[in-house]
Amino acid sequence: MGGRAGVLFLSTVLMCSMLAGCFGNDDSDDALLIDLVVHFDTTNGTMQQSFIGGSQISFTGVTFSFDYAYTTSDYGLETFSLDPGDGRPVITIDASESANIDVEYQIHGLYTAVLGATDINDNTVNQTVTLRVEHSIEWSEANSADPDTMEINTTPGNEEANPKQILLESVVENPSIFSTPGSPVTVTWELTDPDSNSKGTNTQQIPDGQSGTWDFNLNFPEQGIHDLAVSIDQGNDRVNINHVVDILYEQEESMPNPFESNDETEDDSSESE
Repeated sequence: MGGRAGVLFLSTVLMCSMLAGCFGNDDSDDALLIDLVVHFDTTNGTMQQSFIGGSQISFTGVTFSFDYAYTTSDYGLETFSLDPGDGRPVITIDASESANIDVEYQIHGLYTAVLGATDINDNTVNQTVTLRVEHSIEWSEANSADPDTMEINTTPGNEEANPKQILLESVVENPSIFSTPGSPVTVTWELTDPDSNSKGTNTQQIPDGQSGTWDFNLNFPEQGIHDLAVSIDQGNDRVNINHVVDILYEQEESMPNPFESNDETEDDSSESE
């Protein structure tokens, strides 16, 4: 019996060894074929837009830059890519020609960009980066007896998140003209939502040669066109208007991953000592 038991035990060991060879993990097979390393200095920015007399005079979008130069592969790298996350086509570049991708956003929002690298054997590695794009608008109108309505579009460039807040700072000036005494004016500011519901109002009497200010914050605005209107309730004087509106988001962007040279690393080490 002892001999038979020994034979059975040895057979079991051999069988387990064979199965381990078939089903066990081979470190070389699971080795990471592509080491995706992307450096980027910033993950948030603010678009700037200006209007005078209801006409746009300037607009600056937000551009983010991504450096893939330190990405490596067990095989040759074929392409680098970036999906902006706003419905636009994926940006793809030849890895043998460039290692930098710039992407510009012209609509505010929180975007999940997908960064990727592909080698010559079609192996692909991706990583996601959350980008925060906010919007600041300056609106000016001079010598107006019937101020225009400012439209504020709170619809983001994707469906991931709505704005957190509208910050509004408005100044209405009742200027003196050629040192001639004028009369006071009474003005009313009103912000309405896309359904024409009033979200905030303010009325002030502004003496000649002086100005009035309305600061207002609207939290979690719904998507759509909000209207900011200024009406002259009393008085015949013309007014100057300056609005500054910021459309803000939760600060949920990814941390930047800037490139640090060896010199900077050595300097940091010396300072720490």
